[in-house]
Amino acid sequence: SSGMNEDEVRDLTVYNGELIAGGAFSTAGGVSAPNVARWDGARWAPLGSGMNGHVFGLTVYNGELIAGGGFTSAGGVSASKIARWDGTTWAPLGSGMNDDEVRDLTVYNGELIAGGAFSTAGGVSAPNVARWDGARGAPRGSGMNGHVFGLTVYNGELIAGGGFTSAGGVSAS
Repeated sequence: SSGMNEDEVRDLTVYNGELIAGGAFSTAGGVSAPNVARWDGARWAPLGSGMNGHVFGLTVYNGELIAGGGFTSAGGVSASKIARWDGTTWAPLGSGMNDDEVRDLTVYNGELIAGGAFSTAGGVSAPNVARWDGARGAPRGSGMNGHVFGLTVYNGELIAGGGFTSAGGVSAS
């Protein structure tokens, strides 16, 4: 395969047996795939009409592919920085985030966790980190005083990395 054109792939995950790539590109394997594409083992294909901005984070939550980034539209539907793909179409995830972008996603204790450069999620205050329980967004504690760039789960704990010095009001460089 000829891979992606332009800038870069920012994140990868597996969904429904296919490799999903998100990033800053307009084609994958020579076909139009704005910022998100899937690989079935033989060829690249788009996921709908893609995103109108970069994709930085991908994960799977409740059987759906979740994408986060700097976009405001997914598959032609309004989606503020975060969207879900059910295998056929893109849809927003609640009212999304304000400000800049979602930089990473993970699943922790049955909730979707998003980190990035935003101050609200689902219309409520969520400084740079938020959780989604399947029905609504909510803050994750009092958040971080700087951007979150990476999230993962290690030994049963949620781990965040980024440009912050305080997490939940506690010193955390």
